[in-house]
Amino acid sequence: MFERLRSSRRRDLRPSLDSLEERALLSAGLPYHVHDVRVSADLIAAKHQSNQPQAGGPSITILNTVSSHGYRFTNFDGPNAGNLAGTGTMMNGIANSTTVVGFTIANDGKTLTNFTANPPETTKTRLVNIRGSTTAMAFGINSTGTVVGTDGHGNAFSLNRHGVLRTFIPNGGSSAVAFGINDRVNIVGQYVTSTATPGFVLVHGGTSFLTINAPSGPNIVNAQGVNNADMVVGFYVGTDGQDHGFIARKSAVAKGTLTPVADPTIPAVSGEPSATFVFSQILGINDFGIAVGYYGDSTRSQHGFIYNTHTGKYTFLDDPNAAFSNGVEVTRITGISNSGEITGFYSDANGVFHGFVATVQPA
Repeated sequence: MFERLRSSRRRDLRPSLDSLEERALLSAGLPYHVHDVRVSADLIAAKHQSNQPQAGGPSITILNTVSSHGYRFTNFDGPNAGNLAGTGTMMNGIANSTTVVGFTIANDGKTLTNFTANPPETTKTRLVNIRGSTTAMAFGINSTGTVVGTDGHGNAFSLNRHGVLRTFIPNGGSSAVAFGINDRVNIVGQYVTSTATPGFVLVHGGTSFLTINAPSGPNIVNAQGVNNADMVVGFYVGTDGQDHGFIARKSAVAKGTLTPVADPTIPAVSGEPSATFVFSQILGINDFGIAVGYYGDSTRSQHGFIYNTHTGKYTFLDDPNAAFSNGVEVTRITGISNSGEITGFYSDANGVFHGFVATVQPA
């Protein structure tokens, strides 16, 4: 399979995709060491040609639309999606413009096609070309169409709608990946040093970084998303060796005053008798403080959630088409817009991944 960050702790995603790198964001309120670093000049590159997102690209394939728990799900496959277990479509982020971004995995298990789309309004896509890389991964997008991710060669990237590509690694790092971007062009992600894999915030698309270290245990922090109020969300690895969510405003990160998010009390799920909580990851947040993510349980299944940062309440939500494959089912909610539209992906009975966009239905 493929890798996002070779040195980063990986999580299992059954039936496959165990080498997809952890997603990450800053989180609210855990004391850890935070400091500014600056990117080295030789680690920033700008490219103005051959990276133009390709308008009028191939279409997505709508699988169906189905309602569940007050949401209308549009399920689809992206261009060049495989149909074998562990392949398919993975949608990773959504802008307030409701454009979604992600990639497909071909049947060889390693060739990726990055794209943006806007279902259910249209089936047309815009391909995201990162210097022709077939291992690049797109994870986040903002309202102006700037996409962030990893170029497949150890660098984080941002690519604007005009095709200007910038690759970067925070100073002292050997590799990096960007996971989220807001409309103020604050970019969040994770990078690898000789001793740790901390999170980062690239401030307003400049050259100034904030580094986010874990409060205790292994220094593995994933900064996954950031809203326009500069609230960052993500997860870190605790002393128990499991992932736990957190949220934090950028100002709190700079002061080192972060607080973890309480793990969810998981509901009973049909087909998973006596399942117990194992880990959780927060992957996105909108400007109203509504976050999304997923948790993993003792059956190795994964289930989506919506988390209200104001009340601490979890709402659990899976794609209605998610199905068990070898005793495991998967739904991940990866992004949420200001209109409450969510995106993510799920696995079917054959272990193939499919993307979704879900809109709130009027009561």
